[in-house]
Amino acid sequence: MSENLSFDPAPIVRDLRRINLITGKGGVGRTTLAATIARASAAQGKRTLLAEIEDDSGWESPLARFFGKKHFAGEPEALEKNLSAICISASSGQEDFLNSFLKISTLTHMVMSNQGIRWFLDGAPAFREMGFFYHLLMQLRKDYEVIILDLPATGHMVGLARLPNLLLKMIPFGPIADRLKEGQQFFYDKKQTAAWIVTLPQTLPVSEAIELKHALEEEQIPLGGFLLNRAPFNPFTEEEGQILESFSLKSKTHRLMIDLERIRRLREAEKRLSEEMKDHVWIAPETFNPMEEADFGSRIRKLGENA
Repeated sequence: MSENLSFDPAPIVRDLRRINLITGKGGVGRTTLAATIARASAAQGKRTLLAEIEDDSGWESPLARFFGKKHFAGEPEALEKNLSAICISASSGQEDFLNSFLKISTLTHMVMSNQGIRWFLDGAPAFREMGFFYHLLMQLRKDYEVIILDLPATGHMVGLARLPNLLLKMIPFGPIADRLKEGQQFFYDKKQTAAWIVTLPQTLPVSEAIELKHALEEEQIPLGGFLLNRAPFNPFTEEEGQILESFSLKSKTHRLMIDLERIRRLREAEKRLSEEMKDHVWIAPETFNPMEEADFGSRIRKLGENA
């Protein structure tokens, strides 16, 4: 393909900020979209970091499994050209934080290896949360052009948004407060950061996505937009859809009714989300396995834009 063609291989990449927080209720395909968007960003030559928050369950990471791994490491590891990944963990952040002040890594390791001290630190107010935050902050300081953070659940997004302010009330001065304020400069800067809310074209997930949007606005987290996932193919105009729906009801063509009902729900979801964030709704098409489709990132398109 000629390099001077105007075709954009992955339109969503142009709307990404440097820090992109992928959030949404469980089961909406949040992790899949985080992985595919990160891969699309890397494919366009951007140094991209794909990150996830450590899960204490001990189960394999669904995000890492997309790339043939059980877990990501606590330090960035290369996955593909321009794409690295990391697992953000409390213990790594705590160790990095202590080491930044003790200045002797062996002493820090001794402190963190002592089980009694670890129990104390884990029980200390907000120290575990500070570990997550500091480990993430260390990655934000690096020279990645795009960072994609896959958050494990809706509550984690709101919790992350509230964390700096809550901790600063508890610890208003000192080195921890300094790091929290540095983190705030990243997370509340709309030029650098955006939260992307993943949802499905059904009534309840859309309602939950809208509620999350309002919660994030209250926390002053910049919003990138909605990612409406698993959207069924719709070849009809709204008028054509109404005519076919009327026909299927009269003829009792049940399969056609089911397909048209899915399209009707999609149109309703598009309308509700557009009313919340005009021109900031992205559509990810329904497909069997997005990670196996090299062009899937290019098929995530803003509502109203044609391929």
